[in-house]
Amino acid sequence: MIHAQIGPIIEQPDKDDVLYRTLEIQMQRLGHLVPYREQLNWSTHYADCLLGDHDALKKLQKMAAKNDRTWVFYAKWTGKTVYQHVLCHPNDRDLYLPFRFESPFCIIHDNRKMWVGSAPRLLEELKWLEISIKTAGTEDVRAFWEAFQNAARQAVQSVSAMTLQRRSED
Repeated sequence: MIHAQIGPIIEQPDKDDVLYRTLEIQMQRLGHLVPYREQLNWSTHYADCLLGDHDALKKLQKMAAKNDRTWVFYAKWTGKTVYQHVLCHPNDRDLYLPFRFESPFCIIHDNRKMWVGSAPRLLEELKWLEISIKTAGTEDVRAFWEAFQNAARQAVQSVSAMTLQRRSED
């Protein structure tokens, strides 16, 4: 199952923390340095939301690719899609920040690739899928889509990071 935590990326932001500094540099490149440092929620945990299972995510991604008249693997490989955040970001791990930028990007943290997306842009892309979801989506895809929208909306409203995790259920 895929969960979204709405809250701080790290509990006590330490300017010497590698993740903090790496994101700070990327946010500066994107023009979001001041909001990242001063407005991003670094203390309050808001929610832990269950989005749904991995199969529902894959179906949602196939639906987005179909809307864009492409294939999922082609969109991920080339990045040529209007659904950058739905298709190129893995959406079962890593994070979204409450700042607007067009494409998700990768950073290296703890010797692994970490994806960072824009929650406002994700909300736009999910909104573009509304008609398809409501007319052709199965119940599990609709539930995942709604939960994903609600989590992203809550991240934007609380100016918090949305951290995604894939967990095995007991």
